[in-house]
Amino acid sequence: MRSIAFFISILIFSVSLPLLGEGVSVTLKKGDTLYKISREYKIPVTDIIKYNEITDPGNLMVGMIIRIPSVYIVEKGDTLYGVSKKFNMKIEDLCSVNGIDTDHLLKIGEKLYIPQEKKPETKPLTVQNNDTVREEDSHNDILWPHEGKRIPITGKLRGEEIIGKRGDTIISVSTGRVVWVAPYRGYGNLIMIETPNKMIYAYGGNEETLVRVGDVVTPGTKIGKMGIDPIEKSAKAYFFVYKEGKPVDPVKAPRG
Repeated sequence: MRSIAFFISILIFSVSLPLLGEGVSVTLKKGDTLYKISREYKIPVTDIIKYNEITDPGNLMVGMIIRIPSVYIVEKGDTLYGVSKKFNMKIEDLCSVNGIDTDHLLKIGEKLYIPQEKKPETKPLTVQNNDTVREEDSHNDILWPHEGKRIPITGKLRGEEIIGKRGDTIISVSTGRVVWVAPYRGYGNLIMIETPNKMIYAYGGNEETLVRVGDVVTPGTKIGKMGIDPIEKSAKAYFFVYKEGKPVDPVKAPRG
């Protein structure tokens, strides 16, 4: 299965988490460049490119969302000593990569580059009929965007790839407001729905969209039509859930 680490960046809205490497992102505006972002967050451009799996740095578009790897936002009470201990670093190394002196006084909200990544925990998987499936797939009594076979998406995120037929209806599994409807290369049209408790339900792989930004939907509302994956040449949808910038297992995400 191809990597979708860069795609998942558009699913993340929160920008206030202490550890940016856990999901915070920057939406590109007119005039933004990777160099500008690297200066703002004190991160090497090469690290940003590698983390987002950008193949053509010169082909960035307004509206793209760039994930910021391994950055810590200073909180009240933080010191260089405390932050360096938290990430198992030497104070000298922490200061060196951030271009600051060892006697530098941290300010709340200051960004520090941490040259390491946390690895997400993954749950055991089983293999059945040559496809990888979740142990939780036995939970068939919950609402899904489509009733087709589900294959887990693993790696830097948790989600579900759902197999179906071109033109099949995709439905919302929750109540919420549509906050994003736009095409994204390689994944058809993406629809994001924000629930009253600020969770984001994202539905990718739509060939046609049936809702607009601002629409209010409920469980069962028809929101799109499944399209053909341009690389694998098969009909499929993608389903992700986020809360406060962190992925939520779709199996356990609230419905209704």
